[in-house]
Amino acid sequence: MAVFPNSCLPGCLLVFILQVPELDSAPFDVIGPPGPILAVVGEDAELPCHLSPNVSAERMELRWFREKISPAVFVRREGREQPGEQMAEYRGRVTLVEDRIAEGRVAVRIQDVKASDDGEYRCFFRQDENYEEATVPLKVAALGSDPHIHMEVQESGEIWLECTSVGWYPEPRVQWRTPKGEEFPSVSESRNPDEEGLFTVAASVIIRDTSMKNVSCCIRNLLLGQEKEVEISIPAPFFPRLTPWMVAVAVVLMVLGLLTIGSIFFTWRLYKERSRQKRHEFSSKEKLLEELKWKKATLHAVDVTLDPDTAHPHLFLYEDSKSVRLEDSRQKLPEKPERFDSWPCVLGREAFTSGRHYWEVEVGDRTDWAIGVCRENVMKKGFDPMTPENGFWAVELYGNGYWALTPLRTPLPLAGPPRRVGIFLDCESGDICFYNMTDGSHIYTFSNASFSGPLRPFFCLWSCGKKPLTICPITNGLEGVTVVADPKDLSKDIPLSPTGQDSASGDTDTLHSKLIPPQPSQRVP
Repeated sequence: MAVFPNSCLPGCLLVFILQVPELDSAPFDVIGPPGPILAVVGEDAELPCHLSPNVSAERMELRWFREKISPAVFVRREGREQPGEQMAEYRGRVTLVEDRIAEGRVAVRIQDVKASDDGEYRCFFRQDENYEEATVPLKVAALGSDPHIHMEVQESGEIWLECTSVGWYPEPRVQWRTPKGEEFPSVSESRNPDEEGLFTVAASVIIRDTSMKNVSCCIRNLLLGQEKEVEISIPAPFFPRLTPWMVAVAVVLMVLGLLTIGSIFFTWRLYKERSRQKRHEFSSKEKLLEELKWKKATLHAVDVTLDPDTAHPHLFLYEDSKSVRLEDSRQKLPEKPERFDSWPCVLGREAFTSGRHYWEVEVGDRTDWAIGVCRENVMKKGFDPMTPENGFWAVELYGNGYWALTPLRTPLPLAGPPRRVGIFLDCESGDICFYNMTDGSHIYTFSNASFSGPLRPFFCLWSCGKKPLTICPITNGLEGVTVVADPKDLSKDIPLSPTGQDSASGDTDTLHSKLIPPQPSQRVP
């Protein structure tokens, strides 16, 4: 039996210990601060997060964001800041505090804090397939200006006082006090935000007690626990004397004022009536033009199906390749370069390079979706913003608002929620049009878009739910243009929804399109 020298044992242990930290792929947790971060307007605030266990975050993707993961407050990937993914209001104001990044402790510093910065933030750490996030609440406060009291003596002898101050956040509390510290309520109060989101406070009170000599106005910021107070002396009772000529002048002025108001009101009513007639004539012509456009679009209807090779692992496709929904569970799918791994998206099988093409998508009453078209070679790994510059032309419902996914997101003031959306792609003119098939109205158009390479239908779900997005069938006999199909085997197995065949039982309301009514034998899943 061989005997090893004792001097070898410490060296072997040292080699083993040095190799242990190299297991970078081990799971980790992201931990935020134990409570909200308090910041004063105009000062700086730091939002910290750290890893558990304390492993190095130098090679990780770091991301601080608010409601949506992109655009973000701050992004660091591959050791460099990514300003292209940053929200416009934070550019130039946010830096990374990375003194202890090797220990897994980092923070972002927001300079010159504003009232709009108040709210909840999330810090996101990602390495390879492992990612976690934590919540960081930020409470913003501002102590306003010294209060000012304005006083007026009424003809009845009552004294009207108004206390005003500016620059408060959040909304402060206003109190009137007697010299003995007794509080009494205001007869009216207003708190109005300015352009910076700071509140201007105005509170008024009427003094009828002639024995009261002094009154103070106190404005308090409950978040900071600080207040500002001012006191005013009440003069002795004052009763003005009204002469007959003063009464006569007041009556004449009042009559003239009423006549002036009457003439102004009559002129305004006449102007409004004429403007309404012109708007009605213009809207009728505009509605007729839009109706002609989407009726022409239906002549180019194509049959669109979903491509399972591009579907995110949390997306479950129905066996007819027409419906998809998002689930909390993650499927074990083969890793492919064309599969989305970050955004919960899926593409259509069909690829378009020329001509005109039209299809409809049943969104029903589900929330949080995005649909449209994208280039076949868009980035599918990571969180690139969905904008025309990155090859996406789409509209979305997120929260309570509809948006066109332009670089700064364009709000869409729709008359009513669409339950079925028509999409018309004109490759020659570079137009992508969206229509509300509930009433046939126009939603939005991307005009003169620059296409390079094939385009494919695009679908995305932001929240889970039993009701899927469904591609509507087309009627037999509609002549569509030639489609350059993706050469894939349509018979391959497709992951089923957890409910399987029950998806057609009625979870999704069936709407009949004004343009492409379904056949009596067809049912929308």
